[in-house]
Amino acid sequence: MVVLGMTANRRFSAPTRLRLNLAFAKALEALANTYQLQAVEFVRRLSSRLSVEEALQRYFREVGVPASIEETVRCRALISLAGVIESSPRLEAQNPGWSMLRPDHLVEELRRRKQHVESTNLECRLAASMSDEAVAATHVRMALQTAEVLAEEVTPDEAIMHYLRSFDLPGIDGQVVFRKALAQWAELHPLPDEGLAFVRAPLLTDGAGRPRLEPRTRPEFGLRVMV
Repeated sequence: MVVLGMTANRRFSAPTRLRLNLAFAKALEALANTYQLQAVEFVRRLSSRLSVEEALQRYFREVGVPASIEETVRCRALISLAGVIESSPRLEAQNPGWSMLRPDHLVEELRRRKQHVESTNLECRLAASMSDEAVAATHVRMALQTAEVLAEEVTPDEAIMHYLRSFDLPGIDGQVVFRKALAQWAELHPLPDEGLAFVRAPLLTDGAGRPRLEPRTRPEFGLRVMV
């Protein structure tokens, strides 16, 4: 996870470093809020299958919450779930009785438990996937803000990569955030003549005399491969 004031920021000017540290601080807060909201949704989605404590433990196991904000996320999630926790029934352990010793009852109980575990695992994976999507969207939003801060000193792809390295997002997760952030930057910052492209394009026709659009190219950015 990012460390504010890191050595890698020293190559930027002092005013930019300060704005960059502010952007990273906002990103940490935004990520903590996202993880908290998703943890609460995870618990509520699994409420019919797991207790609040079990669901929270499962959430932190299924979702890679950074260690530096894990306790903050847990505390905020518990506060948000206070009403659910206080209204939870206090159940006492029940004695299954002698009937459970019957082989047919025992086999049926084992089958039900296996189905319950499998369906619970599926629900956990679904809920964790939703959380991953929300976290990725937050990373994209904050990476774009980082690119805005560094716009006068580095190219957009370099700024986004700096964000990914600072927040330790390598591999597939980093590639997803990188591509989405770069695509959104392109949409937010079109080329100067891009608005006229579709006005001129219909003048070109195919062999049957029908208008066609020629593919347009953009300048290539400096970084081609994420490492």
